[in-house]
Amino acid sequence: MPPRSRKLFLPGLAILLVAVGAAIALVWKRQGPAEAPSGFVPRPKEFVTDIAKSEGLSDAVGKSVKSTFVKGLRERDSGLARKGMTADFRARFPRPAEGREHADGSLLIREYRDLVLQETDRDGFWTIIQAHMEGLTNIERTTWRPFTFLADLPESSAYCELHFQLAGPHSDGRRVDLSGSVRVQTVKEGEAWKVRRFEWIEGTRIEGRSGPWREITDAVGLHFNESDALVNLKQEVIDNRNNSAFGSLAVADFNRDGFWDVLASVNRQESVFFMNDGKGGFTRLPGPNSRRADTPVTWLAVDLDGDGIEEMVSSLINEYGKGVGWFDLYRRKGAEWERLQRAFEFPNSVEDRVITVQAIIPVDINRDGLLDLYFCGYSDNDSLKEDFNSLASFDGTPNYFFINQGNLKFTEEAHARGIVENQYTFTAKFFDFDFDGDLDLMDCNDYGPNVLWTNNGTGQFARTPGHTLEQGSNYTMGVSIADYDNNGTWAIHISNMYSHAGNRIVPLAAGISDELRETARVLAQGNQQYECDPSTRIWRECSVERCVNWADWAWGCNFADFDNDTDKDLFVTNGFTSHGDASKPDY
Repeated sequence: MPPRSRKLFLPGLAILLVAVGAAIALVWKRQGPAEAPSGFVPRPKEFVTDIAKSEGLSDAVGKSVKSTFVKGLRERDSGLARKGMTADFRARFPRPAEGREHADGSLLIREYRDLVLQETDRDGFWTIIQAHMEGLTNIERTTWRPFTFLADLPESSAYCELHFQLAGPHSDGRRVDLSGSVRVQTVKEGEAWKVRRFEWIEGTRIEGRSGPWREITDAVGLHFNESDALVNLKQEVIDNRNNSAFGSLAVADFNRDGFWDVLASVNRQESVFFMNDGKGGFTRLPGPNSRRADTPVTWLAVDLDGDGIEEMVSSLINEYGKGVGWFDLYRRKGAEWERLQRAFEFPNSVEDRVITVQAIIPVDINRDGLLDLYFCGYSDNDSLKEDFNSLASFDGTPNYFFINQGNLKFTEEAHARGIVENQYTFTAKFFDFDFDGDLDLMDCNDYGPNVLWTNNGTGQFARTPGHTLEQGSNYTMGVSIADYDNNGTWAIHISNMYSHAGNRIVPLAAGISDELRETARVLAQGNQQYECDPSTRIWRECSVERCVNWADWAWGCNFADFDNDTDKDLFVTNGFTSHGDASKPDY
């Protein structure tokens, strides 16, 4: 089963913590306020602690405010926006020229933080908003996403801390994005909820000095050419919350013409080579596998025999034997691909066990000049059963470490090298985490703690229980490591799941242990970032400090110099499939 198929049913961690209580979640922002409430936005001393009631009130407030205040901002309709404000509305909101300016390549970044902001009324607030929107052709994005919600006991007012955003294209082709955390007091007037106090906490305004990235997929022919009937069928599967297809991309110069090509696949459906024609377009060719059923979740393009030509490694197991199973390998034979069905043999204690592998990591662990392969085992047909625990589950499937013996022969040596684990490993990273000169291994796991395996220098590994990188539970989907500002300090960014609902309800959950509360808090907090100066060898978690924890439902992440200014930026993909009916929840 795909890694998010179960988590996507949960509104963050809400259902999980409601059950616990009954028994007894581009610009980066913080998960919460940068400092204690100022008093400008009153925080109730007594508030609703029943999670279901609090969440119901949060939904009611959000629906009402979004229909007036937020919609008015998006449509630049001051009259509609005012309908969502009380007569005595007051705001503290930064003007465009306030704050600290940061020059960064093609971006103009202005940080609004630790400011003494002037108090203003409805007219003044609207004037400031107009200044931020000046020159925009339209407002493409507005957000009202509370991560703190406290309703007073009369249920006539509520205190919120939320992520707020206004973003859109400028008439000259640039983009402007105003994003930050705010404190809000809403009050009930009749059947409507209105904003009475609105206070900026911290955030940024970003302007692109050049035109934005352009989406050119169809223009260059980089698509599967799916029929309308197939597209509609897939949407029906998504709408019914059934399994959706996962796939992958592999990039290499497959035909050695000097241009990068792409292999795209959808699991058990189709693999397609998109061959770069060198003129800004791509030509479709069949993938390495001849049968659709042989299309894996993941392809890895890698030269395993040193001949300068990539082999294609498949994460799909199509053949099982007595006590063993095999992954496929494809190699180039002239213009065709030859399938080596039993290149990667591994022990399989349960015959015909269905195993899902999410990633394949190349590494020369024994420094013999030949690339070895680490297969990240996720689940099998004994996983996700009735005793499954989404906080810390150990019923996944083993990882496999194939050591290259030359001539496309491999031996599986995970257990022999000390790597014994049955978690839901989504990806992994080899890096010298302890800075002793050899490569260690970090298993990045879904539904549980990540695991650090330290190398003793000979390719033998041992667990490091209690290490900072192993603490807490995770829904890890991606990992990237870099010295992003070229100062000698290394950073590990781990993409997890940020939950606005989880952040709202964790403080309200009664009757749970401090340990469980802290676990839930970390899970809801989102992405993690660990940093270490090699001279100290001490890793510390600093995602909130660096303002990189909130990326919603995060998947892959990557440090790269996207604006060519010599430092590395951070790109995190996020999201999930959308329901065909916009009024119904996504999946």
